[in-house]
This record gives sequence, C-alpha cells and structure tokens, in this order.
Amino acid sequence: MTVQSPISIVLCGDTLPVRPVTGLPASAQEVFAIAAGADLSIGNFEIPLTDRGQPVEKLLNIRTSPDVADSTPALGLKVVTIANNHAVDYGREGLEDTERLLRQAGLDVIGAGTDRARAARLTVHRVGGVRVGIIAFSTLTPTGMAASDLRGGISGLHVETGYEIDPWYQQEEPGDPSVVKIRTRIRAEDLTWAQDRVRAARADCDVLIVTLHWGFGSGEDLAEYQRPLAEAMIDAGADVIHGHHPHAIHAIGFHAGKPILFSAGTYLGQQVLLPASDAVRTLWAGMSPDGFVTRLDVDPVTRRLAQIEIIATTLDADQLPRRTTAPEEAAILSRIERLSRPHGAQLKQDAGRVFVLPLA
Repeated sequence: MTVQSPISIVLCGDTLPVRPVTGLPASAQEVFAIAAGADLSIGNFEIPLTDRGQPVEKLLNIRTSPDVADSTPALGLKVVTIANNHAVDYGREGLEDTERLLRQAGLDVIGAGTDRARAARLTVHRVGGVRVGIIAFSTLTPTGMAASDLRGGISGLHVETGYEIDPWYQQEEPGDPSVVKIRTRIRAEDLTWAQDRVRAARADCDVLIVTLHWGFGSGEDLAEYQRPLAEAMIDAGADVIHGHHPHAIHAIGFHAGKPILFSAGTYLGQQVLLPASDAVRTLWAGMSPDGFVTRLDVDPVTRRLAQIEIIATTLDADQLPRRTTAPEEAAILSRIERLSRPHGAQLKQDAGRVFVLPLA
C-alpha cells in the first residue's frame, strides 16, 4: 500500500515589506522557503501598496510604493489577508491598488471587497484532493474601514467595549488603573453573521481556516472577546484559528481539539524603516521582533489535521526574518509554553523540531 504524504499548510504572522523583496540574505531566504515549500501558505499583508489617495483620519497611516508588489512572491505566501487596520489607511483607492497589485503578482487576496459579502468570501484551494478553505475577518475597524451591504472595505467584526469599576477598590485606592476592568465582546449581530458565513463555508471545504486580525499590541494579555470569538468560530465549523495583529507572540490554545493561534508575531516588519513621528517611533519600539511560522500537516486520507509544528523566527537589522539562535529559540519557546498552558496547549520537542499538542 502506498502511503500518501501529508498536505502541508504554513501560517505566517504580520507581513509589512516597505522595500522590494530582492537581494535577500540567505537567512531570510531560509525562512521564506518554509512558506514557499508548503502546499499552501497564508499570511497577513498589512501595508497598502499605493501612491494614490489621502491618509484617512486614524491613529497611524502607513503605505509603501506599488513597486514592491512585483517581488512579493518571494515572501513564499500564496494567500494573503488584507482584513486589517492598515488596509484602508489611504482610502478606497489605496485598498483597491493593494488588492489589484497583489493579485497581479500572483497572490490570492482575501478579506476585502466591494460589499460585506464579498469581503468575507470563502476562498478554496484544492491541494492533493483536499479542499482547504479560508475566510478572513478583522476586529480592528477604524471608522469607515468595515465593509457593509452598501459600502466596500474590509471584512470587519465590531467590538463593543465597556469599563467596569470595582467600587470597593476605588474607594481605598482612587487613581489605581487596576480599579478598571476592560470588558469587550463582538457585537451580537456581527457574531451571528460571521458564524453563518463559517457554517455555509463548511460544506464547501474539508479543512476550514478562519484568519483573524484581532487583539492589541501591548503586553501579552488577550482581549476579553478573543477566546469566545475563537470558540464561536470553531463551534460554527472552523478547524483552525489563525490570529495576527499584536506584532508579538501570544498564546496557542485548543477548543474542541482544534488549534487557536492567538498571534504568531511578526513575519516581516519593515514599517519601522518608514519616516514617522517620535510618538509613532516609540510605539514601534515596543513591538517584538519575534515570531513563529506554523506548519500544519493534514492527512490526505482522513482530511484531518494530523500535526502542528512551529518554527521560531526573529528579525534582523533590515527587519527581515531569520531563524533564531539556540538561546533566542529557548526564550521564545518558554514564552509560548507559559502563555499557552492556560489555554490547553503544550509544546513537545523531538529531534530538533517543536510540536504543539493539547494538554493531556
């Protein structure tokens, strides 16, 4: 009997090239080859490729030259989501340029569209007879960015936020920030809509990945809404949750035996090379250069996830990824293990490789 090789899917983190991806050092090529060598690879492309449009009113606007687009296949990614908080930094013109240029470069672009349904459309890739589906959402929705039934934009899920004050603590420790708890949840109608999209997609694919731009970029804590959102997506039919945005490594978890990657950190982070104000530079300085590439092996017979492997990376002086040194890897794996155990995941090292398993 011939044993079929597993289908490989690679998931990468935040990707922000500001220069053409050419003349790469061997260390960056080694990382990009991991994604390129997979049957399917997915990442979060988080910088507009445009010289048109005006900066919309928001916290931070970034973009780079359209000339970068032609070299983006060198990143090794086959599918990119642009459902993120920077996709519309330069308006609809910038969003349209980015999507068009990435498609012309040969990438499958998801997470944006001329209306809400198109922004959250399912893309399906057939790999060795296995249908792998991907849907993208972003919970970061600056004003005017989220698509609606009448407006184009990104595939957005709105977050409702409340502030809960402990009255007893406040009376005796007025001014202490820990008096306030930030309560967040996905708006009910948005959650129902997203679950309906996932349920409908389930019938058209064997493996379903929901890629989510979510969380926040300071520290290592999760927003209150994140775990419930991940569980809701899995309960609706998702097999894998692929999270990004914090530009830092966050926990890995499991729900109903399905993996949740809360944040894989940074894949390529050249936004810090752009001109910026002192305030923005301070913000960027707090971002971690670390990340990990996740390789999912899918059994082509059962069409189920068989193995999860992670490969630690960090950024060099040009903000390109490289494999970590032994001490760097040890620190990253220690962080992942510490953050992930409360979410039901553990790491296992075997012959120089690192695998993710549910807690027994």
